Amino acid sequence: MKKLLVVLLALVTVAAFAAVSISGSAWAELSVKFDTSTGTATPTIDSGGSVWLVLSGDTGEKTGFSVSFSGFGVSSAYVWEKIYTSDAFSVKYRLGTLSRGTTYVKKSGKSGGAFALDFAIASGDVKDDLSLFVYFPGGSTLVDADVYNKLSFTFVTLTAFASGVVSAGAGSFPLIGLDATIDLAKALSIENASLSGYANLGIDPNQTGMAMLPNYKFGVSFGIDKLSGEAYFEGPKTIGASFKTTVLLPVTLEAYVKLPTTLTRFADISLGAYATWTSELLTHKVSIDFKQPTATVAWKVSVGF
Repeated sequence: MKKLLVVLLALVTVAAFAAVSISGSAWAELSVKFDTSTGTATPTIDSGGSVWLVLSGDTGEKTGFSVSFSGFGVSSAYVWEKIYTSDAFSVKYRLGTLSRGTTYVKKSGKSGGAFALDFAIASGDVKDDLSLFVYFPGGSTLVDADVYNKLSFTFVTLTAFASGVVSAGAGSFPLIGLDATIDLAKALSIENASLSGYANLGIDPNQTGMAMLPNYKFGVSFGIDKLSGEAYFEGPKTIGASFKTTVLLPVTLEAYVKLPTTLTRFADISLGAYATWTSELLTHKVSIDFKQPTATVAWKVSVGF
């Protein structure tokens, strides 16, 4: 609580002496977990959010500060500054607790502090965002580094992340995450609908055969009129699907199912359903998730500002 108050006081102080813009979000959730095998119920209340602050000077928005919190404690915080900016090329640094990575190879802000240099390159429909993270893990490795790169062109987006480049050593390779998305609607000139395919890979180059892919997922997502959804295969043995509809606006309905490829019993199936609606500034979400023997009912309220 004391840390959060210090952060909020700092934001108010900065706002009093500089031209700033503040945006962010906050949420609170009440959930009850039922264990059908024992008949017990466990209620919990959780909360979190984030604040994004940008300072404006004579030459535009060049510096800023971001903080995320969970409950009454700060989970991550960092400052940033744009060193150079043009239409084709820009450089920015970030210093603090920085989250980074892809679907299967990633690090949260809780992994410790880091210094990042971000390079943004644009030429026509080609955009490339490259980031180098330097940090001090301790132990036998004094300095380590991660590399993140996101490349977008025409209807393809590729995101790659290499974790622990220095600590991997000369005789081995770092863990690599790769996310790829293809906008099939754009590629096939499909109008009034969305269609895309994606692949998420976690790669261990130090292994051989299928052991090099400890995690992988392939799927397709779609959207047409008031219905959207996705279907996917997540290796080595899970398939799933989800659907979302706005046919009952202002209420949005969602549902999902996940099951193993070799289904032998109902207990192996995961199911869930959600209902979301907005009340003035607040967004409400009521959900139920079930995987035998546990069912979780939750009510989440969030706000953006």
